[in-house]
Amino acid sequence: MPRHISIHKETTHWEEQQVPLLHPAYSNRFFNLLIEMSSLPILKLPDSAADLVVKLLNFSEKIKLCICSKRSAKIVERGQQKIQKINIHMNETWCTIWVVETLFSIDMNEFKVRFSNNIPRLLKFSDNELYCKVLNPVQENMNLAKRILATFVVDECRYTICVREKKSENLKKYIKRVVPENYSDIFFEGKQHWEGNTDFLDTDEVSFILETVKPEARLTIDSTISLDFKHDNPFNFKSVCYSDGRWVTMDVLKSIKHSETICLEHTNFSCKDINEYIHHWVNSREDLIRNLGIGIKGDLEFNEQELLDKLAFATCQRQYWKYYFIKAKSVENRKFTFALISYNSNLRKVEIETDEPDVGLAAVIFKHLEDIVEIQKLSEVREKIVELEMKCVEVLEEETPDTEKERIRKELEIVVKTRNLIETRLDGIRSQWKDFLKNIYSGLLRVAGTTDTTLRVTVTSPSHV
Repeated sequence: MPRHISIHKETTHWEEQQVPLLHPAYSNRFFNLLIEMSSLPILKLPDSAADLVVKLLNFSEKIKLCICSKRSAKIVERGQQKIQKINIHMNETWCTIWVVETLFSIDMNEFKVRFSNNIPRLLKFSDNELYCKVLNPVQENMNLAKRILATFVVDECRYTICVREKKSENLKKYIKRVVPENYSDIFFEGKQHWEGNTDFLDTDEVSFILETVKPEARLTIDSTISLDFKHDNPFNFKSVCYSDGRWVTMDVLKSIKHSETICLEHTNFSCKDINEYIHHWVNSREDLIRNLGIGIKGDLEFNEQELLDKLAFATCQRQYWKYYFIKAKSVENRKFTFALISYNSNLRKVEIETDEPDVGLAAVIFKHLEDIVEIQKLSEVREKIVELEMKCVEVLEEETPDTEKERIRKELEIVVKTRNLIETRLDGIRSQWKDFLKNIYSGLLRVAGTTDTTLRVTVTSPSHV
């Protein structure tokens, strides 16, 4: 039988009647869910003794002690217990709080509280979860969330707000009521476009959300949005994700500057459209979007040739994943001039991640991309020089006056010298490629060693540019 904590009723009952976490009509039902840890009157102990007791509790027990009363929460607060993440889900009929002490560890300590209008009778309880049948799940969840955030040192707080069943007339009131002051991530959950376009967030509703959420938050709107939606600044957040980005046009995308992270899961963009944006990024004189994910239009297939058309790039393949590296033309007023492009076949999404080009493997690849650009320019000039050389030879073979031939011979000498200089420069670049390949393979081997993967690199050969 799992053990839950309750504080001796002799020391807590009076306080809970004064400032109850739950409505008085069912607060006793809440206490019945807490199985006794001991009859120790912790609220009557000296601070030093109470603090020692708290140190001996496990993570779940500390959460339960925080839930019991404001006074017991104050005892837990003195311990400065850290919580890596708290997920708070708001729904009209049920709400949850999921608290995690440490993510990505073998002994990930977590605790879950669920408030609902109706708790299933056959539900099995565990030591790290609590289910409460209440009259107002939203209010109870908000009260508990505020208490936990005030008691513990929380690194990351994510709110999920369900707007699926909300009508326009009360959506704003609902959002105003449940959006908290302290959060790092906020997620609005609505109906998806494949569920039908009859129930979507219109311009006024989405605009209200954008104006309510603080700019330093990571915002996700997981709902169908009206196709005619327009806003002056819909990407003014630390990170923003629209599951329905079909309202975003190429002009809107190109207008975004100095943005951190943007994700558009479902769009009307083709690979040719995304290629147009990549060229815009390459030619821009200022930083645009640090990390961008663009979903490909639903009825289209991924086309690598269209995506990379007329771009100078290097490629790297890791098992089934292929990466493309490109560089910006102008580096004077830009910080992030190196880009890694990939295609996620599961999500049908092209991802563009930019970074500074002066560290590690990125610096090696960036140098290679600079060589490719120079080779392209030199190759264009060499083609024109070779054409001029052939014309000079043709004229010399014709019957022309000696004075004219002498002039052409001198011009031909200059042409040949110029061609030789270009080829010498190309040979110089080729000679550096052994070092380049050595550096890039050593970098990729380090990556393979840490990820246990097989890597294959493909570079654009100078001789074929």
